[in-house]
Amino acid sequence: MTTEELPGPVAVIAGGLSHERDVSLASGRNLVRELQAAGVEAHAYDFDRQLLHALERDKVVAAFPVLHGQFGEDGEIQTLLELIDLPYVGSRSHACRVAWDKGTARELLHRAGIPVPAGVALSATTFRDIGATALMEHVMHRLGARVVVKPARGGSALGVTGVDGLGALPSALVETYAYCEDAIVERFHDGVDVSVVCLEGPDGLTSLAPVEIEYEKGHEFDFSARYTAEFVSLLTPDLPDELTTRLGEVAREAHRVLGLSDLSRSDFIVSPDGTFVLLETAITPGVTETSVLPYACTASGTSLGAVGRALLVRALQR
Repeated sequence: MTTEELPGPVAVIAGGLSHERDVSLASGRNLVRELQAAGVEAHAYDFDRQLLHALERDKVVAAFPVLHGQFGEDGEIQTLLELIDLPYVGSRSHACRVAWDKGTARELLHRAGIPVPAGVALSATTFRDIGATALMEHVMHRLGARVVVKPARGGSALGVTGVDGLGALPSALVETYAYCEDAIVERFHDGVDVSVVCLEGPDGLTSLAPVEIEYEKGHEFDFSARYTAEFVSLLTPDLPDELTTRLGEVAREAHRVLGLSDLSRSDFIVSPDGTFVLLETAITPGVTETSVLPYACTASGTSLGAVGRALLVRALQR
């Protein structure tokens, strides 16, 4: 099968029931437009009770899930598609379950020698039963006065808070627990946000041009800022060639360590001295108009539609 041959309609599965539904719907709309522009008969489908029936009714030949958060990156939609033997783009269900948990993924990356932020996992139960006073000083002593609190499972910066000082940590944890019963507290690293997209194709696993993400001051951890053009800018980072090469190597290694398939996005903080840490590797990169993946495709001389089409052909060939 060549890249010109898609034997029928494809489904872009978006929406769902997670906190990231609106982001997913925006990803779905943009991906459908891009695929259609690339000559693919693509249609959007919501993750609801009618999904499996609709896929069978419309004789869909392959799926491209762009569900973010729960049900999309935790292996659920992948399990359903595997049950009905429908080829799909993205990582297999078992790999999603591992990579979805930030604490588990971080430990695997650390064991592989990939630099990750020092961190502590705290459950809502421990926070409630042991008490904030007994915990917070020990957390700050280990990680420093500036930390980032995030849900252990989730994305799109929902429930993520930057904390400067002991007094603000308990309320940040409470906010995070509204999204997930487990929180990760990580050491804050100052530097440039750089993301690297990895793709699997005929030439094996490759990485696209890195993308720098610049947030309006005060909106670094703001959910809405990530999807509002006035608050976020995507740029080609001004980095030495050897550092750019190294970031690509580490992103590909993270993809392999986590057992991912087809595509991923690794998010780094690059310090002024050239050192860096890998914050996390996304299983299902966003494809909204302000997302990294479409920008990285353009910066690398291709388009989101062309990349999506090639990944769908790859899924059909498996």
